Amino acid sequence: MRLLVFEFITGGGFINQPLPQSLLQEGYLMRKALLDDLCLLNDLEILVLQDERVAFASEINNDYLNYLTIREGMDVRQLLSEQSSLYDTVWLIAPETEGMLTWWTQFFNQQGKQLCLSGQQAIDLCQDKLATSEHLQKAGIACVPSFLFDLNAVIEPGSWVLKANNSVGCDEVYLLQEERHWPKVLARLMPAHYYILQPYVAGKVLSLSCLFYQGQAFFICCNEQKMHIEHQQFVLSACRVNVQTENFQQYQQLCQSIATAIPQLFGYIGIDFIETEAGENLVLEINPRLTSSYAGINKATGLNIAELVLAMLDHKTPILNKTKNQSILVDIH
Repeated sequence: MRLLVFEFITGGGFINQPLPQSLLQEGYLMRKALLDDLCLLNDLEILVLQDERVAFASEINNDYLNYLTIREGMDVRQLLSEQSSLYDTVWLIAPETEGMLTWWTQFFNQQGKQLCLSGQQAIDLCQDKLATSEHLQKAGIACVPSFLFDLNAVIEPGSWVLKANNSVGCDEVYLLQEERHWPKVLARLMPAHYYILQPYVAGKVLSLSCLFYQGQAFFICCNEQKMHIEHQQFVLSACRVNVQTENFQQYQQLCQSIATAIPQLFGYIGIDFIETEAGENLVLEINPRLTSSYAGINKATGLNIAELVLAMLDHKTPILNKTKNQSILVDIH
């Protein structure tokens, strides 16, 4: 297999723009963990896109690993079109922001490449937080209530979360607890984006790492996201991967409900949710791609998720034989 690894942030997606520092470390962690897993496998020729400004990105060396450096002034789309004969399969990691993930999924689908990702329909749905929430609720899956934000609407007093509908991670996710917070946050909103409003729900901010294959879900582990607030914006500082839990069956059922509701989901999926103080699990969003938690899964569980996903491309149902069961802290900043 000739596999292209394209992590958008470190791989030249912003080659003619400033690198988004808030996402750079997460992109690097995901890419490094993926390459570590892939380099343990046989019969792979791996081509990695690399932004010339990202010096740390080429630290992994392997006889079957080649880097394609992206330099300022280059058009990544044109380059990948010209070099399409070098790869037949693509592992894409891209943010949902401004439709980037869905656009690049379409690009590689049009090239006729095999993707280590969900179907286009699932990608399109999951990059829209509001549409995802509405879809899941129709399927009977509890979600944090979400509403399209109207600048002219009267907002009831209380604690609210305001976020861009297609943002990635904590990018453009704000907490507003007092009336004085609103003018500061509203001044930071992007006119071209549209936003959703959610009531702030107290509880643990968690995520589920899982594999999806042909309408089936395979729960891997639960992860706790370490958050803090800076200037009313949420900041993810770390993630504890594979937190010890007695809710395995409950989490497996939630993953399976989502697999049934969105059967086009495939491969590694991250599910963000709030575990309320009353013990209810309310889904926030679904990430149809690698997430920061992926960076700790091999060390925490002994599972090589990349190997399992590539086997799924060969129509092999994943078997999760964990050889470890420990919690790993992944530092983001």
